[in-house]
Formats: sequence, C-alpha cells, structure tokens
Amino acid sequence: MFAAATKNFVKQVGDGGRLVPVPSLSEADKYQPLSLVIKKRKCLLSKTSKFASTPFTLKDILQGEKEISAGVSSYQLLNYEDKSDVSLNGRRGNQIMNDVGFDVAGSDSIAFKASFGIVTKHEVEVPTLLKELTTRKINFDHCLVHQSRKSRMEILCVVMESIRTTRQCSLSVHTGMRGEMMRFHIIEDQNYKGRDKAIVFPAHTTIAFSVFELYIHLDGNF
Repeated sequence: MFAAATKNFVKQVGDGGRLVPVPSLSEADKYQPLSLVIKKRKCLLSKTSKFASTPFTLKDILQGEKEISAGVSSYQLLNYEDKSDVSLNGRRGNQIMNDVGFDVAGSDSIAFKASFGIVTKHEVEVPTLLKELTTRKINFDHCLVHQSRKSRMEILCVVMESIRTTRQCSLSVHTGMRGEMMRFHIIEDQNYKGRDKAIVFPAHTTIAFSVFELYIHLDGNF
C-alpha cells in the first residue's frame, strides 16, 4: 500500500522526473538528505532504475573526520489528498496489485485513498556542498565505494532532497467488482461486499526523494 501511494504521489507531483518514490515504509528513514543510496541501472525488462538504501551518509565515505558543513533548507510544498478508482486489468493493474501488498483475487477494481496532508521539502544547499567537495576526497577503502566500483550495474548516489509528511497519515484501500458503486464513502461500510485494508504511519515519514550521482576520479576527487 505504501509503495502504491508514494508512486502515485510522484506521478502527480511530477517535478521533471527527478523525484523517486520511497519503496517501503520500513526504509523511509534511510532516504534523508546526504544519505547514500545505490542506483541500479535499467535492464531490458525494466523501464525505470531501482534504488537500494544503505546505512551510510556522504561523510562516511570521505577521508577525514570533518563534518559536512552544507546545511539543509526546508519549506512547505503542498497539501496532498488523493482519491482514485483504478481498474486492475492491464499492465498498470498488474503493477498496482504488486504494490498494494495484499490479495486482490476476485476483484477487478481498487479504490485507493491517501491522506498525507501538508508535506515539506528538505533539500541540501547545493552550492555550499559543491564548494566543500572540491577540498575533500573519497576513501577508496570504504566497503560501499569498493562495491560500487566493482559493479558496472550500480551507481553510488547521494540523496539531495526528501519530501516528508508533517502529521500522522493514513492510507486505505478497498477492492471489489466494478458496478458495485466503488466509491470512498463505502469504505467504512462493514457490510459492503469486498475487502478493506488501512494503515497509519507517523509524521515526518519520507515519501519521495531525489539524488545526485557520484562520479569519482582515480585520484579520489569528484
């Protein structure tokens, strides 16, 4: 459910294709500004790149113990509420069935409601970071650097912005058959024929992020 909601958020907000939806609620805290992620290149069977979180930040792979001085600015982005009825037929339906996270057998439609409320954008001060990186070098002995240099299918990236919720949020899904008034006012109806699922997650949960790819020279410079 969380993956379906974040994908829909990114699709509607757009932002020139830079934003990436957070894939799971359990990993949401790992996509903060200056966190490191692995971008897996597109393959023949996939039209989009996939990202994997890591437990490291940019500071962890730099030489020396000096903290990164670039700050993070924050501001309100928008108030997001989404309601939609989607057919489970076709390619999009197959993807939604994977993202919803529970059995939708016997249903041909899904009613989805996401209430994120006001979301905020948190982004690294890019000029300050770029200036600082001209005087810092990569630690080639770090395990993550080692891993990314060995693989031609992986690119090391740093999170430059994240989109977060500001309050406790809810997601709800109802599956059923079209022609049965698939609308949101009936999601609360216990006698309605179909299946419901709802989750609540806390404030300050990251729902989307964007990255810069790190290209490292042989001398350790960016």
